[in-house]
Amino acid sequence: MKLLASSSSSSSSTMMPVTQRLLVVHVALLLSGLSSVSAELRRNGEICVSPTNTYTAKVDIHASERGYYVFEECGEDWVNPTIGLEFGQVYTFIQKHKSNYWHPIDFSYFPDAHHVGAELLDPRTKGNDGGDSIISNLPNQQTTTTSAASANGPADTCATNMTCPAPMYFLNDGYLGTYSNIKEVAPITSNEHDIGLELYEDFFFKSMATWTGFGTFSIQLKFDDESYTGKDIFYYCRIHQFMAGRMKLLKNGVPVNEQDDPPMYFEMETPGQFDAMCGTYGLDAFQLPHPQCPDRFVCDVDERMRDFASCIDAMDCHMILGMTTKVSSKTELALFVHQMIPHHQNAVNMAKALLKAGFLPCDDLTNEEDPYCIMQSLLYGIVNRQNHEIGVMSKILAGLNLPPTDDCEVLVGDEGLHGSSRGLKGMAVTAAGAMFGAAAHAF
Repeated sequence: MKLLASSSSSSSSTMMPVTQRLLVVHVALLLSGLSSVSAELRRNGEICVSPTNTYTAKVDIHASERGYYVFEECGEDWVNPTIGLEFGQVYTFIQKHKSNYWHPIDFSYFPDAHHVGAELLDPRTKGNDGGDSIISNLPNQQTTTTSAASANGPADTCATNMTCPAPMYFLNDGYLGTYSNIKEVAPITSNEHDIGLELYEDFFFKSMATWTGFGTFSIQLKFDDESYTGKDIFYYCRIHQFMAGRMKLLKNGVPVNEQDDPPMYFEMETPGQFDAMCGTYGLDAFQLPHPQCPDRFVCDVDERMRDFASCIDAMDCHMILGMTTKVSSKTELALFVHQMIPHHQNAVNMAKALLKAGFLPCDDLTNEEDPYCIMQSLLYGIVNRQNHEIGVMSKILAGLNLPPTDDCEVLVGDEGLHGSSRGLKGMAVTAAGAMFGAAAHAF
């Protein structure tokens, strides 16, 4: 709080809106070399504006079940920061760090637009209802979107001639598309809509060694539609849902939209104390001893390995609880998915825990001969692929109107194995339920 007070004079602070004061403070901190202010302040309206117009992205895979973006310019302890973009200026998003693997950034007028059927920043799309139609249909109704014509009167010229603001995707210094609203990159276009996203995203599905060897992935974005008076815009992961962050459009440093609108449709996750130690998510309630688990999964543990072994014990306990299921839906598909989601979550947590432990020294992920580099690539692949598959399976359950879980209780030593319903309980249930509700409209 003292930093806030010392960043501007008392007279100026009383004249500026709160959001602008916080924005100015963070720019000042960046320029002065100070790394960050408290997470509490950040969650109460602060906007990060990079003084270099560059946002260098990383993904903190331990910050939630799927992970959240961080940007070096905003401080790496600030997950999914709200960032500011001045109208008409060019911003560069760099995705070179290894944690970006399987996490290509896209931009939209509503969080997670690609996953929920909302509007993307695209040359053919002028933002309209800010996702109001999406919000009104969450979680149990089919999604419908309002056309640009209905929201803004007759179809806007930027949509009809494909000149609406949109990101432009690069590999190293090469632009991957044909559309342009940045004359320094390519002549301004009309009736071109290829922004390079399809090719950009495809690179992220290659092996980690191959993806790393390609070089530097980046995106340039210039929001130059001065007629836009709508709501906030968003960055999000094209492959994984529930990783979106807010972007405030600014004019002369002042947010066009003071309110956080549209709202986020999901709650941000926060790891518990035990998960923070392990690098996992959702295991705090599954530490041993537990009435539905044996007293150990890892035997003969020495003192050095005690903490890591306790993490393994908890994740295995979580998996056992998740994989004791009923067959109430009477379909093989539902039984398979209800069993497979906690199985996948176990693999993800195991991989995260080993990465967190930091015993895999690797200076060059393109080295496919070094066992530590091979293992590190394998672990990132497990985390990212299996998290994506969990999302796909959750959407399949939702699309078939099947319950997200079908759990039963089996106590250790219960020879009859007569399960009783224990309801929506545990990480597997919480995560699957959240995905089920938010994804139900995606089919």
